[in-house]
Amino acid sequence: MVSYTLGEIASRVGGTVRGDAGLRVAGIKPLDQAGPDDLSFLAHPRYRRAATASRAAALIASEPEALPGRHLILVENPYAALASAMGLFFAPDQAAGGISPLAVIGEGTALGEGVSIGPLSVIGRRCVLAEKACLKPGVILGDEVRIGPGGVLHPGVVVYARSVLGARVTVHAGSVLGSDGFGYTEAGGAHAKIPQVGNVVIEDDVEIGACVTIDRATFGSTIVGRGAKIDNLVQVAHNVVIGEGSILVAQSGIAGSTQLGRAVILAGQSGAAGHLVLGERSIVGAKSAVLKDLAPGSFVLGHPAVDHRTWKRAQAALERLPELLHRVARLEKALQARAAAPARVRPPRRAAGGASVRAGAARTRGRRPA
Repeated sequence: MVSYTLGEIASRVGGTVRGDAGLRVAGIKPLDQAGPDDLSFLAHPRYRRAATASRAAALIASEPEALPGRHLILVENPYAALASAMGLFFAPDQAAGGISPLAVIGEGTALGEGVSIGPLSVIGRRCVLAEKACLKPGVILGDEVRIGPGGVLHPGVVVYARSVLGARVTVHAGSVLGSDGFGYTEAGGAHAKIPQVGNVVIEDDVEIGACVTIDRATFGSTIVGRGAKIDNLVQVAHNVVIGEGSILVAQSGIAGSTQLGRAVILAGQSGAAGHLVLGERSIVGAKSAVLKDLAPGSFVLGHPAVDHRTWKRAQAALERLPELLHRVARLEKALQARAAAPARVRPPRRAAGGASVRAGAARTRGRRPA
């Protein structure tokens, strides 16, 4: 069994050890599953109690004062350190290497050094696979597709003609890149198809989840910027541009010709209408629908999406709506009752001496000045 000292792990993750740097651990497990030979981690304050009770030999953490007496690897970002440490204990899947005799490779295709192509993969004509590109079983590439160095396409991925994937791009099973954009026009009472003659460009270090669909452009390119991360079941329409470092969470969708700036986040099941611009570092909350342009740094929620503070105030008011309706109903009932009651005639007020004020006033008005 492979094991590492806390000092060795700290060196890898850029942390410092509080406790025994020579203590050895043989694996990484969650707080509730870790044993005396395991390393675990505390990445959020809500799990402090679980960290205190954990049987783990040591913890990756950023708050030493919260864990007195524990062996710790102290870092600024526990999640980032965890990701780095996991590379010691969990080696990535290695491609079998070589080209399967069951693969079909079109004429004029160029293969770089160390390329791996799995069985039942089909590669079109004049494709380029750079060094160490890996196609798992059943991958389909159309004509003139380019795969950059270190790209990995998992089983069942389909990449249409003329698509370009940069270096170290990962595409998970069942995704389709470069299918026709959804473009039609009405002609003679029918829907006439608009030819989609562009392509898809995926820049370096992008990861695309399972069953994602990215449509090729009508003209030009649908572009996914460097370092973007796309979750499972995401739809990206034709001529969309996704900025560098953006994140699209599961079941989100972007309509045609919309542009996302750098580091935009679309949360789960959110979407953006077509021909919009979402400014850099915008955040669209879960299940929200963006129907107009967003300024840089926006944080919106709702359908249609509005500033998150406005949406929260509206939700708070909505929770009070039953009570408000009940109060309005009571007021309406009281007003109706008042309107239905017979009018009461007020008797005249009496002045001193028994005469009515009204009669006295009349007499006063009738006098003539002396």
